[in-house]
Amino acid sequence: MRNVLLFGLAVLALTCTATAYGGWVATDNFESPLAGNNVSGQNGWTASGAVTDYKTVAGGAGGGQGITIGTGSTQLNWTGHPWNWGTDLNVGDKVIARMDFQANGSGAFDDDRVGWVMASNPNSSSYHFAVQLDNPEGGLRTYFRTLTGGEGKSTLIDNATLGATGSNWYREEMQVTKLLAVNGLNGARVDVSFWALDGSGNPVGSPKTASTTIDTSAWRGFSSDVYPMYKNYSATAGNADNAYFAIIPEPSTLVLLLVAGGLGWAATAYRRRK
Repeated sequence: MRNVLLFGLAVLALTCTATAYGGWVATDNFESPLAGNNVSGQNGWTASGAVTDYKTVAGGAGGGQGITIGTGSTQLNWTGHPWNWGTDLNVGDKVIARMDFQANGSGAFDDDRVGWVMASNPNSSSYHFAVQLDNPEGGLRTYFRTLTGGEGKSTLIDNATLGATGSNWYREEMQVTKLLAVNGLNGARVDVSFWALDGSGNPVGSPKTASTTIDTSAWRGFSSDVYPMYKNYSATAGNADNAYFAIIPEPSTLVLLLVAGGLGWAATAYRRRK
């Protein structure tokens, strides 16, 4: 029986595809540093402009601390977490970027963006691959840049469907799944989600969702080192909180990791029983 168990685990391991990247998760709820301090320089963050643009502030999602911005001209780059679409992901792996944003008193948002930025030029939105909440332009929209700098904007969830109300908190999420081993047409699927949050900062009910398939050879951010990026354009449009970024291996890779652990445990147990 022990031999059968070890053989079965070995066969299962051989049917799984190993990934170059084991996956990781990075989170920040901005409870440190103290309210009023700069975010840039803390926990791997770098502001693309003046380091004083983003500060921690009392009044985040769920009642804790969040962040606020003064000028609206910069983004927060999570330079502590670089990665590469081409070398770090296998087909089926998923990249997730999300953040909680507070609507203004009229239930509107203004360029509240989640995604990533090319490390070669972190100071310009011309190097972003992201989605954003933006009422003046129609709701939850793509914000992709072509290799020549052109914008690729399209509405995925319109304002009326979002249904945001004054000064309440909402969660914006982008998931990008790698569909092809090389960059090209239909190289990735982009799934967006929009949740309302309760007074404790937890999602309420089912999210509003939408999806699109993209050509990864046409947009920036798929052929170089990049790192997570967030933008809370205007303090008058509300604060932001709870940054989250993750690379999640595709299901067979997760099985492989579990199997590898199981093989180690089974082999150890077998040796001890002998």
